[in-house]
Amino acid sequence: MVRRFFFILLVLVVAASCKNRMIIPKKDFIAILTDIYLSKAYFTAEGIFNARWQDTIPYNSRVVELHGYRWAQFDSTVSWYCSRPRRYRDIYETVLANLEELEKIVSEELDPPEELWTGRRDFILPATTSGRDSIEANIALKGVGSYIISAKIRVYPQDESINPHIALYLWRTDTTEHGLRDTLWIAPLRKNGLMYEYRMERTLFPGNGFTHLKGNWLHSNRNDVDTAWVKHAEIKDISVYHIPIKF
Repeated sequence: MVRRFFFILLVLVVAASCKNRMIIPKKDFIAILTDIYLSKAYFTAEGIFNARWQDTIPYNSRVVELHGYRWAQFDSTVSWYCSRPRRYRDIYETVLANLEELEKIVSEELDPPEELWTGRRDFILPATTSGRDSIEANIALKGVGSYIISAKIRVYPQDESINPHIALYLWRTDTTEHGLRDTLWIAPLRKNGLMYEYRMERTLFPGNGFTHLKGNWLHSNRNDVDTAWVKHAEIKDISVYHIPIKF
């Protein structure tokens, strides 16, 4: 994945220049290309970049400046290597090796995945809980990283709830009474008596500020004032894993 992504990036960089002056030394040029790849990967994950390469130039220009060079020098260096494809291939291989080494270092430093769901994992409605229980989720998050959320759910045809679905959201405090919510997962549940495994993954990046995962595994639109109805469902193997990621 890293190899393919960097190759596309390099092709786009190559296409950006046609001048031939002010060449950046090879060592610094490699460092700049490595950092451009890393910044593009991060901001793409944050949703800042769109698909058009020209929209990334302000960010790349800043990377070049942080290395002590001007964008015109970088532009000219790309052009110089354009006319020397064998040397550019050597640059490409070196940058790729740098990225793969960084990937290896990060993977070795990661803490192991942690299971955050510590409560009961299996429910049968209405046999082992209330016939209108929605199975609440309220879990403290562990900060940045990937969260893998899953459960096996069966809703029987005789279930009397309306529009049963998974409804989970991210939460943090703010100036309002109920706090700030960000919808994480809305998944309709089928009433056919079959067991399905539902799974989703979400990565939280630095600065998002959310502190809890909240919501319900068996949410429905039925009015709780109407007490005559009963849910007929089963949930097994509820799990919320956190996989740390270093940024």
